[in-house]
This record gives sequence, C-alpha cells and structure tokens, in this order.
Amino acid sequence: MYFRNAFSESYDIITRGGRMNTILLGIIAALFLVVVVYLIPLLLELKKTVISVRNTTERNLNPALEELQLTLKSLRSISDNVNDITGDVKGVADSITEVSTKIFAVNRALDALGSAASVRVMSLKAGIAAASTYLLTNLMKKGDRQ
Repeated sequence: MYFRNAFSESYDIITRGGRMNTILLGIIAALFLVVVVYLIPLLLELKKTVISVRNTTERNLNPALEELQLTLKSLRSISDNVNDITGDVKGVADSITEVSTKIFAVNRALDALGSAASVRVMSLKAGIAAASTYLLTNLMKKGDRQ
C-alpha cells in the first residue's frame, strides 16, 4: 500500500504540475504572440527606414562624390599649372642671376678701366704740368741770356 500511496501522490503532483505547465506554456505562447505581433510592424518600419536612408544617401551622396571627383581633377590641373609656372619662374630666376653676374663683371671691369684711366689722366696732367713748367723756366732763362 505504501507503494500505491506513493504512486498516487506522484501522479497527483504530475497532474497538478501538468496543468500548471499547460498554463505557463499558454502564458509564454501568448507573450511570444504579443512580441511577434509587436515586432512585425517594428521590423517593417525599420525596413522602410533603411530603404529611405539608402535612397537619400544615394540621391545626395552620388552628386557629392561626382562633384568631389571634378574638384580633385581641377586641383590636379591647378597643381600641374603651378608646377609649370614654378619651373618657368626658376628659369627666369636663373637668367636674372646670370645677367646680374655679368653686370657685376662689367661693373668691375669699368671700375678697373676707370681707375686706370684716371691714373693715366692724372699722370698726363702731371706730365703736362711738369713739361710746361720746364719749358717756361727754360724760356725765361734763355731770354735772360740774350
């Protein structure tokens, strides 16, 4: 009898627990159904938002990217022009350096020539003065002798 009483108690616990399990499963199924019913519109709205964001991005980003490519091409062209102009300016600067070197050389030559010419002119002046003094003194002495 003990065995039978134990068995009946176990059976009663299982049947009572079975009803409880059925109620819990019903509650869980209802909650799952509520979550699914709530998530479906949410997921649909999320899909619409993603599509809208993608369309907006494509619509606004593609022209911006094209404009950026044009700007980069323009900047490359400007950079190439600046490089060409820089090369030309370097050539002009080199030419100016050569011309200034030649002008300095001519200036030094003219200074040397001017110095030599002034020495010659002063020497000539001193020679003429000495010769005229000598002639005048000799002419006066000759005039005294007569």
